[in-house]
Amino acid sequence: MAFIACVLVSASIGVIFKLFPRWRVNTFNAIVVNYTLCLALGVALDPTVRWPFEAGVRQAPWFTLDLLIGVLFITGFNLTALAVRQAGMTITTLMQKMSILLTVAFTILLFGEPAGMAKITGLAMALVAIFLVNRPRPGTLATMQRRQLIELLLVWLIAAGVEMVLYVADRTGIVGERHMAFTTHGFGVAGIIGWTIILFRLAGGQPLPSRRDVLGGLLLGAPNFFSIYLLLHMLNEGWAGSIMYPLVNVTVLVLTSMIALLAFRERLSRINWAGIGLAIIAIGLIAWSENMAG
Repeated sequence: MAFIACVLVSASIGVIFKLFPRWRVNTFNAIVVNYTLCLALGVALDPTVRWPFEAGVRQAPWFTLDLLIGVLFITGFNLTALAVRQAGMTITTLMQKMSILLTVAFTILLFGEPAGMAKITGLAMALVAIFLVNRPRPGTLATMQRRQLIELLLVWLIAAGVEMVLYVADRTGIVGERHMAFTTHGFGVAGIIGWTIILFRLAGGQPLPSRRDVLGGLLLGAPNFFSIYLLLHMLNEGWAGSIMYPLVNVTVLVLTSMIALLAFRERLSRINWAGIGLAIIAIGLIAWSENMAG
């Protein structure tokens, strides 16, 4: 059930971002509002916390990881937005989803998760599927400037970095049962950084976030919060990171592709369809490898 919920809320984030240009929403302003709602939502739902960043939170052994993941959230967002403008949505999405290449290697090599033939084959198929579904136009990479390639590399590294921090937070036992507080204050750190940037922009003469920005951020807040919380919850339930991250990423990819086709009338090429079919096979193979391991 947690897996299905995680896939649904993660896919809804992509749909909301897809609608932002139509609604004339400033994406950066909306994401900062979103972080603020995530903080408020987490504090309201967590019986162990009365106020944001209270002493018990700041002194918690996992708070340093919260600071790190907050920086990764806001930095990754800015780089992703920049990469979308410079390199395009297709290649940027491809780099984000390819984060599983680093994350799975991290979980296997550093934490000793099993790597059977079925899992490795499924992962390889998932990577090919991600490429086919998000296949960039021929020659795209060859025509990019060095700065654009560096931006894409950083998008890839930060996406993997977020997944690794979540994995370490759970596997080391440092978070314990306080997943809600950890998730909440990681977003809170990102929100503080975001509002600081907005204040500097206001000092430079830029306008306040509009009503559209605020509404867009509020709409984004709940699914964004639970997409991270549910990943931590699944890890705590015993999911292997080398299984969970490929399954979530590839299933979200298939679902968002179907939404794009049905709701936004986006056309899928034969190669895209081949990627979706391969992704479904990869999902089944990775899930089967988990059952065999169990």
